[in-house]
Amino acid sequence: MVTGIDSFKEWFKGYEEQYAIIGGTACDILMTEGGLDFRATKDIDLVLIIEALDVNFGKKFWEYVKQAGYEYCNKSSGVPQFYRFSHPVSNQYPAMIELFTRKLDAIQLPEDTVITPLPMDEDISSLSAILLDDDYYEFLTKGKVTVNGVTVLDAAYLIPFKAKAWIDLTDRKTSEEHVDSKNIKKHKNDVFRLTELIDPTLTIKAPHRVYVDIQEFVQRMQNENIDLKQLGLVGRTKDQILKEIKDLYIAQ
Repeated sequence: MVTGIDSFKEWFKGYEEQYAIIGGTACDILMTEGGLDFRATKDIDLVLIIEALDVNFGKKFWEYVKQAGYEYCNKSSGVPQFYRFSHPVSNQYPAMIELFTRKLDAIQLPEDTVITPLPMDEDISSLSAILLDDDYYEFLTKGKVTVNGVTVLDAAYLIPFKAKAWIDLTDRKTSEEHVDSKNIKKHKNDVFRLTELIDPTLTIKAPHRVYVDIQEFVQRMQNENIDLKQLGLVGRTKDQILKEIKDLYIAQ
């Protein structure tokens, strides 16, 4: 389990509708709940649900940041706004919180807060672009579930975000942008691992952009090498898993 998640859960009790955790921490929470292991992850990717957000959450969040004593507080420019908080005073708190919001100044900074500019790495810029897409944001708001007191994106809704991140980063790498190959592989492997949590009889309506991208991901995976044994996936072939992913989503 992610270090510091217990203090996060207790602090934000009663605010479960106002955020969603995505990324590796969501995978970890979901896989742990399903009795499965997951790769180590240290950061919490937090998306604010602007339709449900109130000023009390913002105040509560900054109180948490202050109590955790995060040494570094960074903020990006533009939309969506992105904040990163890292190096807390103890391991009672998450090692890093990365917060996204589509609404400028959704979080009001206390006057004494020292915020430094944040350089955008490939993972941040990719996720920012995805969250700016109305189809993906709508999909995210429909896929929230609460697991042991923490709001995460459900596995079936998390898969398209991971698939889209893989597509984006792969295309950037092909265009000779600087992209860490480990990040590309991470997203691909996470998609396949998350299928362990999916009911094969389930179908989900996906907005147009989400549906098109998941079909593209399935098609492009035909030519990808996937070490299912290394991922701990037994009893299914790559083709079977890809068919399950393809059949899971129907056009909205």
